[in-house]
Amino acid sequence: MGCPLTINGMKLLHYVENNGGIPLTQSMGAFHRRCVEWAAHEFQWPGYEPEILYSVNKVLNEPDFPPLSILHWALQDLRIIRHYKGRALLTKRGRSILGNHGELQAVLAEWMLAAPLQESLSSEAAALFWDLRHMLGIVSTRMGDWVTLGDYTEWALPVELFPARGPLGPGHEAGCFIAHNLVRPLTWQGVLENSPQNVPAMSMMERQFRKTVLFDKFFRIGLPIGIEAVILH
Repeated sequence: MGCPLTINGMKLLHYVENNGGIPLTQSMGAFHRRCVEWAAHEFQWPGYEPEILYSVNKVLNEPDFPPLSILHWALQDLRIIRHYKGRALLTKRGRSILGNHGELQAVLAEWMLAAPLQESLSSEAAALFWDLRHMLGIVSTRMGDWVTLGDYTEWALPVELFPARGPLGPGHEAGCFIAHNLVRPLTWQGVLENSPQNVPAMSMMERQFRKTVLFDKFFRIGLPIGIEAVILH
């Protein structure tokens, strides 16, 4: 299994290079619709295939395709691309990383896991619950076989302390936090995989995941707090 984020991130960098940049929308600074349409067909991202995207959107804009939106955010924040005169262009760092999938995977992983990307908590509360070494350690030691999101959440977080703002309680809120901020990034990195039994109608907390063979090759979890994303060759 490869890394969808890195493979398609590299396709996007080559697209920028080959097209002299990507036009940006004036209102949001998002990628132009033509790039979004290209990416939807080129990436063939599981769960975001063109037929699925077009079933709910007559036209595609960047926010309609979350993997592309996250890549745009990450590449700009990492100074691999920059916005200049209405276009997204490669930086010097971006040109140097072209073709180097291992380096791109490492920097994207470290960026995505440095802090929760879509947390709805205060920064103080997010810092309290975001114990990355602990959470990755559980994946390393306990997810060689299928584990439900519910079980993983119970192992990873003090669920009883998690803020509950909805009727489903703290367990569900904690599961959403883990699903969006840890499970999705690890799946997009190719180090965690979905069970074939996972279907859209299934309860989120019952969905199963396990680590792939790439996980232990990619992450070095040191003591007491060190975590390093290793460049794979």
